[in-house]
Amino acid sequence: MPKASLLPEPTGTLSITARRLDALTGLRFYAALLVFAFHISLNRFYIGDSDVVEPLQFILKNGGWFGVTFFFILSGFVLMWSARAGDTPGRFIWRRVAKIVPNHAVTFFIALAIGGLGASTIGEATANLLLIHAWVPADTAFFSINHPSWSLSAELFFYLAFPFVLPLVNRIPRHRLLLIGTTLITLIMLAPLAAGLLPTGEVFGPNHAQSPLFGASIPQIWAVYALPPVRLLEFALGMLAARAVRERTLPTIPLRPALLLAALGYAGSLFLPITWQMDAAYVIPVLILVIAAAQDISPPGIFASPAAVRLGELSFAFYMVHDIILTLTRTIVGPAALQPFPAVITILAAFVLSLACAYLLWRLVEVPANNALRSRNPFPARPTISREA
Repeated sequence: MPKASLLPEPTGTLSITARRLDALTGLRFYAALLVFAFHISLNRFYIGDSDVVEPLQFILKNGGWFGVTFFFILSGFVLMWSARAGDTPGRFIWRRVAKIVPNHAVTFFIALAIGGLGASTIGEATANLLLIHAWVPADTAFFSINHPSWSLSAELFFYLAFPFVLPLVNRIPRHRLLLIGTTLITLIMLAPLAAGLLPTGEVFGPNHAQSPLFGASIPQIWAVYALPPVRLLEFALGMLAARAVRERTLPTIPLRPALLLAALGYAGSLFLPITWQMDAAYVIPVLILVIAAAQDISPPGIFASPAAVRLGELSFAFYMVHDIILTLTRTIVGPAALQPFPAVITILAAFVLSLACAYLLWRLVEVPANNALRSRNPFPARPTISREA
């Protein structure tokens, strides 16, 4: 019996999906940079002047969450866009594991060596290593060791679900794509309301004193922000968007207005209750931005230049190393506040060092490990059957 296939045999639409998405690749780095800025804000920019720090913290308080929403929608879009005819679930999942696990394993042990377990238990650290920690409703679990790795736990769930979700997305009649997309957006909007029905339970304590999460309910935040099935809605939304762009069922959206809309959505999110700031406030603007960047065929600019594309290729490694570098920076600087000029120099140094370490992780770990693992895919390929057969 032939192996199960993710996609039917090639159709005339595959030439469309073969187009590079350079603007989307470039945007990945800017999203990672926004996460970096958010984490810098949690360190109060190493400045003691509240008149300077507090406005900046307020402006950047949703930066990390905005970036993650972008990454999850983008992930669904790109995987749908690049799905291979005749691929099998096993080969697909192996390739995705080969992409994320090497960087995760290396940064996990580096972060563990630098910061130890922190407030986490050995069991929570083990869950982190196995990328199942986002399923645990405790901040010491889903934000353990290398804090940004919680999103990889969600991504791994997306990859495992993709072979089952893809046939469902492919079966949706073309005229119902908008309806299903609207339904997913509605569910994302309802998630904060559902989370609010949960018991408050424990709250984020002193370890999050500089974070917008301080004093918020851990179970409610976990349910709306970290729980993988909830975030799968954004991933599936990205898949729907990719199909709509591929089949040209959407009008062309200019990139600049989409960027402005995303900025306005972000600005509006700053004034909403905490559970709404996580995702619901800007899921529509982010979705529109991803669609606009995918449709963009203008000459290479700030998001599609060779430099931007290379930075986009480094974005995953940058995302995985930057919090480790900031932890080291915080240890070196200590509790004493700096004057503005030394603080700016410290931030720039942390950024440059993060970027340099990201390049090393990408060049020495991500690329060679990914190539080696992909070349040793243990799942057999499914022979391609021509349309004439």
